[in-house]
Formats: sequence, C-alpha cells, structure tokens
Amino acid sequence: MSDFLRLVGERLRMVRKLKGLTQDQLAERTGKDSMSKSHISDIERGQRNISLLTLEILMNALEIDPSELFNFQKFDGVEEIHKKKLILDIHKSMLMERGLDEVKYVVRTTNDFLDTIDAKESGRRNKNK
Repeated sequence: MSDFLRLVGERLRMVRKLKGLTQDQLAERTGKDSMSKSHISDIERGQRNISLLTLEILMNALEIDPSELFNFQKFDGVEEIHKKKLILDIHKSMLMERGLDEVKYVVRTTNDFLDTIDAKESGRRNKNK
C-alpha cells in the first residue's frame, strides 16, 4: 500500500490511542455504520484503501476534524516518547518496503549523522571545561 495510506492509518491510530480507545471501542462508536475491529486494524496499518465516507465515519467517531487528521507534523498532546515512537513507526513501515541494501544504507547514513552530532556535542563540552 501507499505511504499516504500508512500515514493516515498511523495518524488514526495515534488519535485513537490519545483518546484512550481500543479498536473495539472505536468500532462501536461508528454506530449504524459499524466497522469491525479487523477493519479498523487494516486501516491503521495502511492495508486497506478506504473511501472518503469511511474516513468521515472514523473522524466523527473520534470527534476530530480533517485538519487534525491530516496535520502529520503536529503532535500536540503527545508526550515526547510517543512522538518518537510514532515517527519511528512511520519510518519503519516505509523502510519495510525497501530492499535490504537500501535499509543498510539508511542505517549507515543515520549512524554517520548521529556520530557527527555526538562529536560536535563532545567538542562543545570539552571546550566549555
């Protein structure tokens, strides 16, 4: 599935969890348009292409508007660790579709980047002593 479906699914999952709801509880909130827990799970994992009507039903059940759902840069109300986990989960799902060589390249590049930052921080600490 597409990265966009995964992002929307991750965002729906994050909002659901922030509201303290399980997938079963969210399914119950969809009312007469009732969805199953497995349907919601598929959506949250980006495994199901949904209609705008289904998206509207979920937003109504979660009591959010489109701007809250589609603002992928905004993580208000989530503690720092939750922000990190969401970002890591999104990137993990994107990397799972890549080949092993590409994933290794991303890991090497990330390690190089973090080593550079750590070296700069270490240099600043030693300079301030």
